[in-house]
Amino acid sequence: CSIPRGPVCAVPARQSIGLISGTMERRTRALPALVLLAVAALLILESWFPSSSPRAFVEGEADEPAARGPLGWLHYDVILAARTSYPLALMVGFTCYGNLLLRKESADKPYPTWLFGWLLGFVCYTYPGAIFSDLLFVPNAPLRAMTNNNILMCFSFWYLVIQNSEKVYKLLNQKHVFIWLTTWWLADATRASLLFLERAVTHQPVFARGVWQAFIWCGAGPVARLVEKSIRGEPVPALDKVQPNTLNFLKFPLIAMFWNMIFYMCYMAYATDCKLFEKEGALTMVECGNKYQDFYGFCVYVPCLMHLCRAYYAMYSQGGLVIFGDGFCMGRASITNK
Repeated sequence: CSIPRGPVCAVPARQSIGLISGTMERRTRALPALVLLAVAALLILESWFPSSSPRAFVEGEADEPAARGPLGWLHYDVILAARTSYPLALMVGFTCYGNLLLRKESADKPYPTWLFGWLLGFVCYTYPGAIFSDLLFVPNAPLRAMTNNNILMCFSFWYLVIQNSEKVYKLLNQKHVFIWLTTWWLADATRASLLFLERAVTHQPVFARGVWQAFIWCGAGPVARLVEKSIRGEPVPALDKVQPNTLNFLKFPLIAMFWNMIFYMCYMAYATDCKLFEKEGALTMVECGNKYQDFYGFCVYVPCLMHLCRAYYAMYSQGGLVIFGDGFCMGRASITNK
């Protein structure tokens, strides 16, 4: 039956061709996932096993690697540099995802009115954690997200593009593009969660302050979006639909972010020589983060790696569906099947 000529051999031959094509398709679909996982693993190794002993933000002149590839640029010039600035490389992806989320939560349609959409998209869908953290934990409430011209320009650009271009909106919702974008967003959200935690505990070095900062950072966004949906007159889902009552940080990114913040604070306080909560000889948490910035980088990369594993596992185990939403800090479950 190696030559499909007669009716007896034709069916097995077609089945064999189908099996071969199915195997090739699965391998092709798995390739982007393997590439992304490999990149994430290299970034974690870069932060956990640094190639040079002197680090930035240490007193004196810091020697940095002379030659950097793309991963070195990402690690030193983006993630570590974000401790003292807000790199445009992070800002662009973060504001893009916030605006994409705004339209997703509007039933994939443009927002009803631009005047409210511009404001609520910024406060409820893009920077709720930063705004509410500043209001509750920073003296005089500078609202740093609202005093940055670059943030205003990036957010406005993506608001106009995503609200008015159906082609761009559909492109951003394609499976692999969406996973890249959410990972991009998660990298910025995770590094910001750790930095806002550092600043909150630095202002007043109390363990409880760090715990409540984690609750505000992870809970402000979903709650603000539920309020926005209520104002817009849409049905508001139950809280256990927004975030199931579980401790499973492997399955739910919001739970993973909360425990990542608690772990980061506990490690800095009790596994280093910073003595965060002691009365004598203590460093502030910002100073401790500067001293152990490679560990800070490690705590940024691990959630991104977990997200990539979770996202591609969900996509391939569900026959091509990418499901984000309730477990990914959204107000409703969103399914992308492109």
